[in-house]
This record gives sequence, C-alpha cells and structure tokens, in this order.
Amino acid sequence: MRSWLPVLRDRRRYIAFELEAEGRVSRGELVGEIRAAQSSLFGDLGAAKNRFRMISFDGRFGLIRCSHKRTEECRALLATVGSVAGTRAAIRVRGISGSIKAATEKYIPQSTLQPDENKRRVDLGPVSGSVARVIGREIDLCPDDRKMTEGSGTRYVGLTSFDLCGEDIDADGTSDGL
Repeated sequence: MRSWLPVLRDRRRYIAFELEAEGRVSRGELVGEIRAAQSSLFGDLGAAKNRFRMISFDGRFGLIRCSHKRTEECRALLATVGSVAGTRAAIRVRGISGSIKAATEKYIPQSTLQPDENKRRVDLGPVSGSVARVIGREIDLCPDDRKMTEGSGTRYVGLTSFDLCGEDIDADGTSDGL
C-alpha cells in the first residue's frame, strides 16, 4: 500500500494519559469503555470525526491518537469514563503532543530510563550515569546529575560509541564502546 504525501495526511495529536483504577484493567476493556462513552457523548458522526485510536497501554499509562482539531473533545471524552468493566476508574490526561516520541518522553515515565545498580555505568568526567539503552552506535545515558537534563524535555543524555571508545582525542572508555 502506498503512503500519502505529508500534505494529504490528516494531522494527529497524541494524548498521554494515566489510568487510576481499583483493580487491573486490560487494554480491550478500556478501549471498549472509551468507545462506548464516545458514541454516547458524540454520536456516530462525532465519533468518526475524532479518529480515536489507542496506540499503547501498559496497565497504568497509555497513549491515544486523535484528530488535531478534536483534542478538547477527546480530553472531555476521557474525563467521562468512570468505570471500566465494573471497576471504578478515572483517566487523567498527562499531556498532548504532536508525535509519539515527544509524548512518550515528556509525559509517560520510562522505567527503563531510571538509574539501576545492575546496569553498566559510564564515568566521563562531566558526564556520569548508568546506560539506559543501546541502539546501534547510539547510547542513552541516565545521568547522575538531574540538572544536566533540566529544561530539555528528556530524561537522558545521548552519547555515541565514539564518545566512549577513544576514537576522539578527548574520549574515554572501553574498546567495545561500553
């Protein structure tokens, strides 16, 4: 299937939310409850204009995609959900963003990006912390000094394996890059 040109695509917004429930709630039950509330609140035509879609849900935090013109309606929709499958629940919107990456980094806590004693550590003088994840030559570092990432909107510092393996004169680290 061929993708559309960017000017022809619908603009989207991603709503990051937190579910507070008395018991465990599955993704399917939550989607069913939101869809039922959507059709009762807006009707079929309004529900179709919202272009609602659940992107991810881990049991507590989730991400919903909607039309960029209907973000306020989707926020109101999430506020009307009072129970899911007979369990009392409340959905709290944490934030809205234009991309999945930004919504995830800004509003959904990343347990993999928290410092851990069992993870590998990097000490490069001004930058020190534990390695959160490695993707190719890119390394995400959870710094010990939280002021380093203050105001940047992220929780980690990006490095490359070149910073660690000594291919630069000022670099320090091991030969395997970690």
